[in-house]
Amino acid sequence: MLNLNISLESKKWLVIGGGTVATRRVKKILKEEGHVRLISPVVSKPLLKIESQNKNLKIVKRKFRKSDIGNQDFVLACTDSVRVNRDIVATAKSKKILVSNASDKNDSEFSFTSTININRDIRINLSTDGKNPSFTKTLRIYFEKNLKGKILSLYKNRKKSIR
Repeated sequence: MLNLNISLESKKWLVIGGGTVATRRVKKILKEEGHVRLISPVVSKPLLKIESQNKNLKIVKRKFRKSDIGNQDFVLACTDSVRVNRDIVATAKSKKILVSNASDKNDSEFSFTSTININRDIRINLSTDGKNPSFTKTLRIYFEKNLKGKILSLYKNRKKSIR
């Protein structure tokens, strides 16, 4: 996989599932100004709170229908059913919409990275291509605790020397 930084501003996302994984993904997408339509019969309390505070999140409380997939830029299959996630992926792929399956990284066309925000100019993305998200989280925490200050200092010194 190729790591890319793309603008999500006004990109349309369909997230199917309303649990922990969906909550994490939705937070990341909204932080980058994406527009999310989330479909799930059960939705986490944090997601309901986010919806009440963010106009870019619309929650529909019901089961997924194949007809839900159509006019999106990205689809996330985040249900607790392997079979439903596979159906979501197949439908999205048939419509040439980029899709990620939270339950099977081999059935995904993209994955999320763990991001370290050094400052407004520097972000470091860590990835195992979806193979070991807990390890990328561990790396992110290590970098933030042990290297973030050093990287920021190096950046400031390089910035001064360029002027």
